[in-house]
Amino acid sequence: MDKWSVDFSSALYNRTGKFFIGRDIICDQALVIEKIYYWRLPRNRHPTGMMARCLGRAITVDQALQASPLSTLIPAFRPSERMLHLDPFTVLHARLERRDAVLCHDLGPITHPDLFGGEVAALYAHAYARIAARGCRMVFVSNASADAFARHYDAPADGRVIYPPLRRDLDTVQGSPVREVDTPFLLTVGSIGRRKNQASSIAAYAKSGLWAQGIGYVLCGAREPGSDAVDDAARATPGVTLLPYVTDAQLAWLYDTASGFVLMSLLEGFGVPVAEAIARGLVPLVSAGGVLCEVAGDGALVADPHDIEQIAAQMIALASLTPPRTRGPAKPAARIAGPVHPRKIPQRLANHDE
Repeated sequence: MDKWSVDFSSALYNRTGKFFIGRDIICDQALVIEKIYYWRLPRNRHPTGMMARCLGRAITVDQALQASPLSTLIPAFRPSERMLHLDPFTVLHARLERRDAVLCHDLGPITHPDLFGGEVAALYAHAYARIAARGCRMVFVSNASADAFARHYDAPADGRVIYPPLRRDLDTVQGSPVREVDTPFLLTVGSIGRRKNQASSIAAYAKSGLWAQGIGYVLCGAREPGSDAVDDAARATPGVTLLPYVTDAQLAWLYDTASGFVLMSLLEGFGVPVAEAIARGLVPLVSAGGVLCEVAGDGALVADPHDIEQIAAQMIALASLTPPRTRGPAKPAARIAGPVHPRKIPQRLANHDE
């Protein structure tokens, strides 16, 4: 049985969907994984704290050197096994071979560079160009991501789409109430910034008048570019509670207590929070025409993420669907019909022919 090495350097930076998808793939493929690398360092556990920060800095320096005339003096990283890169940017500090595989979450830095910042967009543009030139196999987390890659690169269509498994650990977590939240509420989960479009969701909530009906709006997540505008909108809007990145116990409680789920994102690779919300019985309101509709299926409410009036109307409709949930997990919502059910990778990595 052929063995693989995995580059999970993205775990040094990210504790959102990318992290959990990568972690679960590693668990599912444990029999064929030889080593897991964080930068050039193999480890059995995710580095955290100061070590994670130091390794993250080392990656930045390494990638800059690999792109400079000094690259001939510093050998590119290359284990003997095939490599699975759990984020495209890690191909920049490794010697990429055709037999390797790269997990693609989304083409956002290429298709929407304004949502990521110039440095990040340039980093990923370089990484994707290298991937396309090498012609290694691709694994996509959604049809939307696969289609975006096909539109932008004239590269061999050697890839497959997987739907990531849901986080099994949330099923066993005992919910812990969030003290800042004490009213019925709609919920948004995801990194706070321009890409997730929370400022528009908050504006729509203000227009909906739901606060006057005793229904709040709770948002949680780590900060990314554009978060300042979301912070300002939240402070100026009665009924909005903007939380930081919450613990798993708090997240479980939020899902189980919310009256509905909202994600008006401008860009997603898959949309793990939508799948999680559906699994825990919430009706979702999602952006029309994108991957979130692929994930949520026909039972979701949809709105144009740029249309405040439409989002507000759908928030009102969402709040009217479900009686307020104030304690304990709810039963699955019968209104959700036919969502995409996340599934595991259909074949072991070792079964991929060259």
